[in-house]
Amino acid sequence: MTRQELLQKSASLLARFAYEVRVSNALGLFDINTVAEDFLVPIFATILDCPDLQNQNRIQMNFPAVDLGCTTTRTSIQVTSDASSGKINETLEKFKSHGLEADFDRLLVYVLTERQGTYTSKVLAKTISGLTIDFDLTRDILDYNGLAQLIGELANEEIQKIVDLLEAEFNKVDARTKFRSELDAFLRVSAQKIEDERSTKKYIPSVFVETTETKEEMRFFANPLFFFDKIDDELRRFSLDHINELLRLARVEELDCDLRSLCDLAHPKNLFELRDRLATQQSEISKAKEQVSVFTWYGERSERYEPKDYLTGYWTVFRHNVESSGSGVFRSLDEISKQIDLIQAKIFLITGMAGQGKTNFVCDLVENQFRKFEIPTVFIPARKLNDFPGPNRVFSYITNNRFAPDVRDIHEMLSLLDDVAREFGKPFIIAIDGINEVGDLDGFVSELRVFLDAMCQYDFVKVIVTCRNEFFDHKFAGLFEPQFAEHLHRVQDLRNEMSEENKDRLLNSYLHYFQIDAVLSDLAKEFLKNDLILLRIFCDIHEGQSIGYVPDIYKGDIFEGYLTMKIGEFPAAAQRKALASIYKICANMLENEDFAQLPMEGFDDTETEIVEKLIGEDIILRREVPTTGLASLGVENISFTYDEMRDFLLAHFVVVETPPTAPEKVDELFSKVRDWPIYEGFFRYAYVLARKKKCQKVIEACESFKDFDRHYLNNLTLLSADIQTPDDAVRVKSMLTTLTAERDLRRLSWFLFRKREASDQLNVQILLEHLSELEDDALENFSRAMFSRSGDYRGSEWRDRVSSLLKSLLDLDKEQQVGIGCPALAVALYFAPFARWEEREATKNLFSSRWPVQEFRDAISMGKKANSGGVQACVAEIEGGQATS
Repeated sequence: MTRQELLQKSASLLARFAYEVRVSNALGLFDINTVAEDFLVPIFATILDCPDLQNQNRIQMNFPAVDLGCTTTRTSIQVTSDASSGKINETLEKFKSHGLEADFDRLLVYVLTERQGTYTSKVLAKTISGLTIDFDLTRDILDYNGLAQLIGELANEEIQKIVDLLEAEFNKVDARTKFRSELDAFLRVSAQKIEDERSTKKYIPSVFVETTETKEEMRFFANPLFFFDKIDDELRRFSLDHINELLRLARVEELDCDLRSLCDLAHPKNLFELRDRLATQQSEISKAKEQVSVFTWYGERSERYEPKDYLTGYWTVFRHNVESSGSGVFRSLDEISKQIDLIQAKIFLITGMAGQGKTNFVCDLVENQFRKFEIPTVFIPARKLNDFPGPNRVFSYITNNRFAPDVRDIHEMLSLLDDVAREFGKPFIIAIDGINEVGDLDGFVSELRVFLDAMCQYDFVKVIVTCRNEFFDHKFAGLFEPQFAEHLHRVQDLRNEMSEENKDRLLNSYLHYFQIDAVLSDLAKEFLKNDLILLRIFCDIHEGQSIGYVPDIYKGDIFEGYLTMKIGEFPAAAQRKALASIYKICANMLENEDFAQLPMEGFDDTETEIVEKLIGEDIILRREVPTTGLASLGVENISFTYDEMRDFLLAHFVVVETPPTAPEKVDELFSKVRDWPIYEGFFRYAYVLARKKKCQKVIEACESFKDFDRHYLNNLTLLSADIQTPDDAVRVKSMLTTLTAERDLRRLSWFLFRKREASDQLNVQILLEHLSELEDDALENFSRAMFSRSGDYRGSEWRDRVSSLLKSLLDLDKEQQVGIGCPALAVALYFAPFARWEEREATKNLFSSRWPVQEFRDAISMGKKANSGGVQACVAEIEGGQATS
């Protein structure tokens, strides 16, 4: 390209830049003025031969008077779109007032649009005359025409460099323009990943129940310009009236912080203005907290307020009330401060156990909340990052989209996403779900550190990350804290954020989605809604079925049913191989006596393929945190997802596979099991499965343990009706008589009380028969043991709990009362003598009034069999009341 062509090219590119600034400013888009500062650095560095020129605002936010500066050549430049004399004068005055003559000998003003033809202001002339540096209105106020003239004085090589810089910048601008025009299509491709999660049932929208507190936190984090008013609402409600009244009474100077005025700050029109507004509010709140803190119970005792001698008496009287009120005020301030921190946070981290709803939460958030509020979002299922090589997996994933921008590296991409955020007035969100599912954890930790470090350099790009607890603690905790602690907000357990009402809704939603027709007992409901993995497994097993009344849930049955179903999903030829692969894992764990993780060494290709399929579903198997050390490099570790399922499968392997092939192995194994961390769980399922499979060898091994009665009591809930025998009834009756520990007696008694099915060998009838044999003192002692708690500090709390039980009966409707059955009604009669007067009398009146009902009449007959005089007296009063009525 000839010199003339180079000059024409550079002039046209500079003119284009000035035109785009003018158009943007006319539209009220002044962000381009800030972008221009960085854009012009390499241009001026070349033209003015200032190799160390840099953006002063990157060194110090809102650097006074000048935007660009080179301390080597002592040259400074102010970049502005305002060409007026007033703006030039303001710049020169600030230059002088901030003493910048000490750093710079030269000041240029570059007008982004077009400079005035002349500057005749007398005020400006006076300001120039007062400067210690030489400033010429004709020479030192430049626009694109003046810059083109300076370029004309350069050598061809330098002009070529300018042209290359300008073309490179405008190529970026053109790429960004194209990206913005295709942004909807780009985001739709990302949204398709949500559909992928839905198709694999990792995301089930209809069973999502939001956690209100976490959702509220996410509003501040992801849509601050829309929800920041909530902070103003809190500030308007904030009051010091009560604590100041107490301080006046204590003869202490009142607190003076006018936080309500912070609501009157200018309403922000964009994210930049919001950031500045929040910084002001946070600063004032911090000052207020400092004032209040001395009158609270927080912090060091040495920092608390101490009065002067002559005021000690007043302070002694009012100190407790002041500090109580002050602590409340401080908590209110702290909550507002945390809301501001949430808006300013860059990383929203959600950790928790497997199966606790993290994926559902994030997918619902992206699909419904973010889409509704048009928050630009890229969703990344972290397991998909395994399809890309390190060390830039996140970058590769995002750009593997045919509508992605043409960017060279992570910084170009983040800069572009940051521009989109500014334009939308909402942060650009990158949601990475399940970082523990990346196979190369060690490599990914380093990658994630680099990615987060880059992301935190851009004002309005944010990231949501989810991770399983054990992986986070082992691998990622050191990454997020302390390096990114100031940018981080963490939610540690979504399920803990759920109310009981939400848990009920979640249970019903699961049953509806999986089309399960079932009537669950209260016991079964409590069991399922408090263990979301078991709820999911239960629903997978029974999908599309009508299973009728479910009185109880037995984990062993759920695990076996799920394993059978999963094995059945493999091709017929591979089903035996699939089961053998699981057994191989069990055998290796037992052989190595390591139940936390198993190296995937010695597995053939077919076995590895089976294991990978099961890992992908993350219910039976999971990829485990790798061990450290040279010997483990390149070796993948696995484990069972759910500890109880692990114990069940290990026991299943021992019961089903070991005795027929090597009975001596059973003796060897049970001689070591007591020292294993899985002892309790393994013993539980080994005994239950042995009874179910009629494996006498394992039954004998279990029953030979000295502490077998303790295991038996602990695992009564696992003895389903189909494996209960008359011997169990005999054993339990004996335990009711021989147990000495109140805790054990209480557990056994309540187990029997809740068992209402007459078809079960173990049911409430056993408890009733035992109570009928007890005389007054023995019945009172038994009732005290059953209703007492270890934390009781009075001797009569147990009677309150008896009354509470009877009240729960009285609160049932008539149909429900009949539904609990004769034995349970009779048990209530046996406890009635020990209740408070009101519940005792109401219970007797209930039985008298319901005499015509067969179940109540039978219960009264059972009460007549009591050896207790107190129970007999109750029955007599009931019958007397019935006769009177």
